[in-house]
Amino acid sequence: MTHNWSLLAVTWVRWPGGDEDVAEPTPAWPLEAVLDAAVDAGFELVGLDHYTIGGYVRAGGTVEEVAVLLRARGLRCTDVGVLPIGLGDATAAAGELARTATITGAPLCIAALSADVARDDAIRELRAAADVLDGAGVRIAFEFTAYGHPCSLADAIEVCDAVGWERCGLLVDSWHVFRGGEPLTAVRSLGAEQIALVHVNDAAPPDGLDPVFEGRFRRALPGAGTFPLSAFAEALAATGYLGTISVEVLSSDLRRLPPHIGARQLLQSLRKSFV
Repeated sequence: MTHNWSLLAVTWVRWPGGDEDVAEPTPAWPLEAVLDAAVDAGFELVGLDHYTIGGYVRAGGTVEEVAVLLRARGLRCTDVGVLPIGLGDATAAAGELARTATITGAPLCIAALSADVARDDAIRELRAAADVLDGAGVRIAFEFTAYGHPCSLADAIEVCDAVGWERCGLLVDSWHVFRGGEPLTAVRSLGAEQIALVHVNDAAPPDGLDPVFEGRFRRALPGAGTFPLSAFAEALAATGYLGTISVEVLSSDLRRLPPHIGARQLLQSLRKSFV
């Protein structure tokens, strides 16, 4: 079934620090091309990041027009983001993302650490952001990460518990589970209500690359790497989670492909390797 599989527009965002010659995160393709590719491949759901929407607005569009583009294609938005935690401006960013989520109909807003920050400070920022987002009917999906500003699953559970699970759940990403050395027993022990969102991807064997570089430029299609995705899927099934599963393959090779080709490859890889 594909009804809960979401295509992420961030797949086609180019990142600085690699081999794509950009100074800041930059959409590689127009938003319309990405949305058309989602429909052509068979996706019904899409996730929209602030880089993609920002690029569309800078080109002369509006967030309201993004909603029109979605409706015209029969697409629903699963999530917006990313809400940065640790930069001191989470409340203002939450206001912008709440507006975007309200207009596009997204029920979730992704949040992640953007700086090394004490847990109490992260909780305080997330609580303030949740006050804003919850008022718009939007739940935070807090991502624990293996690189950048690492946050373990155990730490993320404590953070979500302190913020309140009804307002802030976990974003469980196969990349950060396996690259972070998180045991699948820990994933299996989660309750469905604790998981807000799931990301799926794969990886080649570790070869000493910088973790940030590998995570942004060298992810692999599901089934094309070494992650035990069938065991990951079984662990998720054991939790009872029935929500959105987004395919997040940050890869310079994939970004070079026209979106309609890349989107087809992403959905086909999910069908073959994540059941």
